[in-house]
Amino acid sequence: NYIYLRKCVENGPVVPLQQEWLDSILSMVPQKLQSTPWCREKIQALFAEVDKDYQASMKKSMVQQVLVKPGVKGLDQEVSGPPPQEPMGLDYSSPWRDSYNAAKASIDRNLHILHPSMQTVLRLCQDMLGHMILIDLSESRGPYECEHLKNNVILELEKAEERLMHIWYPKVVGIYANDDALAGIRADRQDSFFNCVTTLLSNQIRNLLERTVSAWVELFEPENKMKLPIFKVELTFDDDINKMEFYPAYQDLEDTVVFVMEQIGRSLQSVSTPQSWLAGGSTTVNVEASVADHIVRWATTRLREACKSNFEGAELHLQEYIEKYDYLVNGEAEKQIKTFLEEEHTFLEYCQYIEKFRKIVKEIAGLPSIIHFDMVRLDCEDLKRGLQERVRHHADVLLERVSDDHRKENESICKEFETIKERALKDPENSEEMMDQISYIEQARSIGLLQLNNRITECQNRLSYLLDAYIFQQEDLDLNTTVLLWPREIHPIFEQNDELIEKAKQQGESQLHQKRERVMLELDKLKRKVEEFADLAELDMMTQYLTDIRTVQKRLTEAQEQITFINKEEVLYKWDVTEYPEVNLISTGIDPYQKLFSTVVKWQRAEKRWMDGAFGDLEAETVEAEVDEYQREIYKMQKVFNLKAKKDAIKKSDAESKTKKKTPGKKEDEVTSPSIEVCKTIQGGIRDFKEHIPVIATMCNQGLRDRHWKKMSEIAGFDLTPDSGTTLRKMLKKNLGPFMEQFDQISGAASKEFSLEKALARMVEDWDEVAFNCIAYRDTGVSILSSVDEVQTMLDDQIVKTQTMRGSPFIKPFEKEIKEWEERLLRIQHTLDEWLKVQAQWFNLELP
Repeated sequence: NYIYLRKCVENGPVVPLQQEWLDSILSMVPQKLQSTPWCREKIQALFAEVDKDYQASMKKSMVQQVLVKPGVKGLDQEVSGPPPQEPMGLDYSSPWRDSYNAAKASIDRNLHILHPSMQTVLRLCQDMLGHMILIDLSESRGPYECEHLKNNVILELEKAEERLMHIWYPKVVGIYANDDALAGIRADRQDSFFNCVTTLLSNQIRNLLERTVSAWVELFEPENKMKLPIFKVELTFDDDINKMEFYPAYQDLEDTVVFVMEQIGRSLQSVSTPQSWLAGGSTTVNVEASVADHIVRWATTRLREACKSNFEGAELHLQEYIEKYDYLVNGEAEKQIKTFLEEEHTFLEYCQYIEKFRKIVKEIAGLPSIIHFDMVRLDCEDLKRGLQERVRHHADVLLERVSDDHRKENESICKEFETIKERALKDPENSEEMMDQISYIEQARSIGLLQLNNRITECQNRLSYLLDAYIFQQEDLDLNTTVLLWPREIHPIFEQNDELIEKAKQQGESQLHQKRERVMLELDKLKRKVEEFADLAELDMMTQYLTDIRTVQKRLTEAQEQITFINKEEVLYKWDVTEYPEVNLISTGIDPYQKLFSTVVKWQRAEKRWMDGAFGDLEAETVEAEVDEYQREIYKMQKVFNLKAKKDAIKKSDAESKTKKKTPGKKEDEVTSPSIEVCKTIQGGIRDFKEHIPVIATMCNQGLRDRHWKKMSEIAGFDLTPDSGTTLRKMLKKNLGPFMEQFDQISGAASKEFSLEKALARMVEDWDEVAFNCIAYRDTGVSILSSVDEVQTMLDDQIVKTQTMRGSPFIKPFEKEIKEWEERLLRIQHTLDEWLKVQAQWFNLELP
């Protein structure tokens, strides 16, 4: 029944919500926000919500005023009865209330540490981090290698950080992942709230890091020597720098100890702030939790002092090695050995020096290999091994020197015996070698063999010691055996030499007689051959004549070499030296004919090249110079043969009987010979060829172009344009003599046109290597034109030259080209002038 009556009451009429109430609510919203479409939609939604709440409140009030809820089971959640009355008799007029409310409001806004979530975070940090250290090395003393310890520390710290980030940090973040955790925190104060959370986490992480650093430093306190980490350190010998040192070096060990502390300080530096983590996104902000600088400085100082104090024992032990054996590695021993090797010493002194180093090796081997100190386990085995190797090396240097000297001495002895054997058993190729061999063997038998036997005795003494102290290679053993056997093997060799020398003497004398006879016969043949050259005058055979002369010259040179050898043999056998005057007579007689025939052959080849060669390749000046040179050479040859002919005539006249009469009508100076006739004939040919040089100068002008050949062809009445088959001989056969005067004028004009054309081409080529230089102007980023003086000078010169060429009467064939070139130069000059003017004005506008 109660429920039915409640529904009836709720369905009764309700006073509607007054419009002035809504207007009063709306007046609290700024007018500029009311005008936006989005805000109007929100306002309508809020008014609907207000109206709904108003209706519900009025119905609830009507039920409370009209009905009384019966005490029946099942109506516990129903609200009924009259509304509560207002309290009576309370005084709210206390004067401190306003300041209290203001202070309370300020605390509520700013003192976030009192927030319940802060207590939760703090309690979580105290439970999980309060008694924790990131890494504890007190139970494991080592010994450690520095790099191994670094890697272990890095790994353990990463593991500890990973555990915290997977267990502790998610719990912290989870506190604020719930929306209720921020209850009572206004939106505009959430940043400061999370800053407070970040500061709380920073303090807790920093306390953890500082606690871990302090635990590491405490291990190095004097009272904790039983917990002190032990490092593996070796005493080593560095061959590269010849130095005894620690490995790792003291500085590396000290840096390792400090590295552990620094690595602790670098841990937990990538913990994201709760606000950054909750916000998500690609950018995160980490909690600042670095260890304070003063703590880092304190820890670094204490650790370095402890390392220095605990390393003193190891350093003293190294110093003992240095004081006792440093001279072996610092170069002093090497200098002593070098000085010893540079001086002359006996074999016994070398042996004593070597034994001294062997005793040092035994002494080093007896020293302890492992020594323990508070913080260092010192391994000396590498240093001992290095020192022993160095001492053995010093001894080996001396032994190697002894063995090298012994080997060199053996090789020297064997080489001398081999030399004696080779010289003794060699067949002498000539008399000189035979005489040298006789002298050498006599000295080897008397003096050399005695000295070699003494040296072999000394080698036997050295070998006795080296067999115990040095390991010989097989080739060294074979060498020693060879040395000891040589004295027995050399005597049969001397006996064989006596037989060789006697046989060589007999053969040498016989061969010398034969050589003298052959040389005399050869000279007689060459003399008759030279006399035959006087009768050679056929121009078609000049090339063959020249070949014959060269053959004679070659045979004469060979005869001279043979004569020199014969004279040398005669001196060795103590015979009289033979002279051969025919050699000079033959050499003097053959020279004129060689020059004549050579000059004639050159002339014939040159004439053939000019007459039948390429017509366009002929140059009048070059041809004329060569023709003059040939004419001078032939003239000189003719004078030589005229003089020779006169001498021959005088000899012939003196030989004739005085009773004979001279040939009537013939003068005494009228002499001739085939060679003179050849000279005259060649001179005639040269004079005839000179008449063609003007034709070459006119018709072979390089300046002739098709237009010029066309004019000359019109004058001649037939085509004169040369082609690939045109020659000077063919051109001369065309009988162009009557037209040569006109051809000369055309050729002269062509030469002048050609010179103008070449001048224009040179001007164009001059611009190929010209470049305008642009440089940056100050710091403006603008490039300006510079260094144009040379360009302007070239422009002025070429403009003047071009204008002069345009005034020439021979410029007509390429008047168009020269005009275009002049216009181009003037345009370049005008452009350059304008460019420089604009550039100068821009300079004036540019601020200093």
